[in-house]
Amino acid sequence: MHLYERIVEDLTRSIEEGEIRPGERLPSIREVAERYGCNKLTAQRSFDLLAAGGFVENRPGSGSYVRFPAPPEERAGDFSAARLSEDFFPYEEAGRLFGEVLAVERGRVFSASGPRGEPRLIEALARRFALPPESLFLISGGQQGLDLCRRLFSGAEGPGGGPTGRRGGIGKGAPDVLVEEPTYPGALSLFRPRASLPFGAEGPDPEAFERHWAERRGAGAPVYYAVPDLHNPTGLRYSLERKRAIAEAARRREVYIVEDDYVSELEPSGLPRFVDLAPERTVWIKSLSKAAAPGLRIGLVAAPPGLREELLHLRAETDTGPAAWLQFFAERLLASGLLDRHQAACAGIATRRRGELLALLARFPGLSTPAGSRGYNLWVAAPEEPRLGAAPWAEGARFGLGAGCRSHFRLSFMSVGEAEWPAALARLERALSAAFARS
Repeated sequence: MHLYERIVEDLTRSIEEGEIRPGERLPSIREVAERYGCNKLTAQRSFDLLAAGGFVENRPGSGSYVRFPAPPEERAGDFSAARLSEDFFPYEEAGRLFGEVLAVERGRVFSASGPRGEPRLIEALARRFALPPESLFLISGGQQGLDLCRRLFSGAEGPGGGPTGRRGGIGKGAPDVLVEEPTYPGALSLFRPRASLPFGAEGPDPEAFERHWAERRGAGAPVYYAVPDLHNPTGLRYSLERKRAIAEAARRREVYIVEDDYVSELEPSGLPRFVDLAPERTVWIKSLSKAAAPGLRIGLVAAPPGLREELLHLRAETDTGPAAWLQFFAERLLASGLLDRHQAACAGIATRRRGELLALLARFPGLSTPAGSRGYNLWVAAPEEPRLGAAPWAEGARFGLGAGCRSHFRLSFMSVGEAEWPAALARLERALSAAFARS
């Protein structure tokens, strides 16, 4: 083995075992050269190979940093995509509703909506999610809501000095973001968090939450990103006690909470949300596509007045919100009860599929899932990292900052249509046998 290959191997191991976490700086080329007794060109070659392999990113004048995990690749026909198959959508009934939209709304279908969205839809969603209508506005999907929060809290200065050239900004520089471990990969890649808290059976530990913010030294806006109900990927939810404790700590430490309401409506807990417990500190984000259909790109944001106005300005810079016809259609989906019937039908399919998957996993003694998990995902713990090319699941390494996620994987079991389900299940069984038959 050449020396540069050994350096690559050692640094890769440090990254994979969590000794150097995403966002952290690697030793400098000079430090590596001194440690291994080589010249700087040899050390540079090692760093170049690490960058080419996707492990690090080189920042001129600053050094090399461990890359944040990229979202998992989503493939058709397997368990990698956390979305609802469009095959389940009730097209016949929906077609009649869409005809009504065209007949009744006529020219308004192709007009521009107001800055917050169509009032009837906002009122309907406010009733559905028990939130004040004046606190809400519409967005083009949940991911846009996360990106708006990233921009809001970044403090990056625009032409006028504020984040978009209008206001003074929130924080100075990159936000100081804390996340759960594991968590939604799309949030990791957007927020580039500095730290994480383990997600236990009842949610993260409130004392660890408080301790993190008590010890923080960053100047950026303090932000906590959370998926507290039917969490992605574990399917767990916070207990009421932990929610209350974290909400109170957020108030004391002046932390902003970005609450990602993933698919809580699938199995409502009746527990208050962060937006109920600490509305003045919380930006609540909801997407209809997660529990309806991938193409229903309508999201909803609730935020306190000052943040809401800034978020609306940020959205207006690049997007006017969901198309008017889609908003009218969504309003009728709600009013007719079709969305509720669709979600109930999907819940029945999910219950059956979850049972089939748990029975399959039980044949491999080393595999386990969290007790009390719900929703459309299974978070599977394995004895070791499953190293299988083109595995039909989402790799656990994509879901966290530490090494613990590597021995897990996520099975998302509602992205496959009913006709393809038996073949997908058979492919999964073969992959499990290949990866874990010796466990």
